[in-house]
Amino acid sequence: MREKRRWHRILGGILVTLMLAGCSVGAAGSVFSAPEVQLPQTAQELIMAAPGPLSGISFYQPQHPQREKIHQILDGLPPLLDGMDESLLRLYWSDLLRLFSEDYLSPQMVVDRWKMASFGSPDIGDARFLFREHFNVEIILDASGSMREKIGEKTKMELAKEAIKEFAEALPEEAKISLRVYGHQGTGSDADKQRSCSSSDIVYPLQSYDAQRLDEALGLFEPAGWTSIAYSLQKAREDLAAFPADQNTNIIYLVSDGIETCGGDPVAVAKDLSQSDVMPLLNVIGFDVDAQGQKQLKEIAQASEGLYANVTNRDQFRQELERAKEIAQKWEQWKRDAMTEMDAVLIDRRKWIDAYDRDWYEKNWRESLNIGAALDYLEATGKIGSQAKEFLLSQRAVREALATDAKDELTDYLVHLTNKTYQEMKSEIEQKYSGN
Repeated sequence: MREKRRWHRILGGILVTLMLAGCSVGAAGSVFSAPEVQLPQTAQELIMAAPGPLSGISFYQPQHPQREKIHQILDGLPPLLDGMDESLLRLYWSDLLRLFSEDYLSPQMVVDRWKMASFGSPDIGDARFLFREHFNVEIILDASGSMREKIGEKTKMELAKEAIKEFAEALPEEAKISLRVYGHQGTGSDADKQRSCSSSDIVYPLQSYDAQRLDEALGLFEPAGWTSIAYSLQKAREDLAAFPADQNTNIIYLVSDGIETCGGDPVAVAKDLSQSDVMPLLNVIGFDVDAQGQKQLKEIAQASEGLYANVTNRDQFRQELERAKEIAQKWEQWKRDAMTEMDAVLIDRRKWIDAYDRDWYEKNWRESLNIGAALDYLEATGKIGSQAKEFLLSQRAVREALATDAKDELTDYLVHLTNKTYQEMKSEIEQKYSGN
């Protein structure tokens, strides 16, 4: 149901300005004057720009499962014939770009990852990142109906359960883990909404890893109903109430594949939770989330000064949980008075810079290929003429060059930051860039 609503939003809302232009778009020599188009011109503007509704989708692949749905969107565009005013061409390009524009990440994302990697260091200046005597992780897992959707051969829920089990197995013996699930009762129907929205239960109370008990807990629920993120975060605060931050390092991982659907305000609740006595580090994992869902989940993470990551498969999900495992292992070392060498820190930081560079490259590459595939389709179906296509391809080349230059600028800047403290890095980035 959520997937269907997503496509209805895209089909209903895309290219409104072009539709309003109507026949003017297809009329050579028209006197219609298109509004001036403002597109990103700098790295900062690329970071600040909202991603398109089709960001992250590899439409250019001939066998992509959503290819026909995207063709339907493109079929709804007005014709763009040769010989029209350049302002109309630019307007058409702007709205086409809004479809496929990718979510280009701020360098702050890398610095936040460095912060996680430096967990336990007093240099960070954040009490939540200092090790305490006890280490607790709570996973809050979305069990709403959309978690039945498949990624490859398995459902999102099956992949999530596998990743959680692997994560728990790898935790140090003295670390404790709990699992809370929400949306696992009722159905996605309006009649069941109240029941489903009030379902948020601890299925594995905070304790050391026990393989049999965790297996039993993971078998207690399947995807069912609505998404009650705010209520579940409130319950998580109760779960950890007996573990105050002065004696405990508390980490929460919220896993969701969509937005709050039960009317709560998860952003406000997340902020209150982060400022409570348990003072957890709240990280958010979006599981194959659309642009609207990513926006809210990012806001939840930002409100609590935690991290957000969008994952689209089991390996990416496992990698995000891997970060918590690495922190737990550092905590175990800390309890044995082990020290992290600066060389290891710098190597780790360089790895994140490389990953950031690769992320920008892949998004630029996918965005360009998607737009190229769209233009090929529009030309083949008679929607655009050859001259119009040539102009749009020239705009694509400009966009590619901008994203490439921005990538190089940002990665060079991150290299410059590697020897600075977290507070110095944060201050400098806030002055120079803002965004995701």
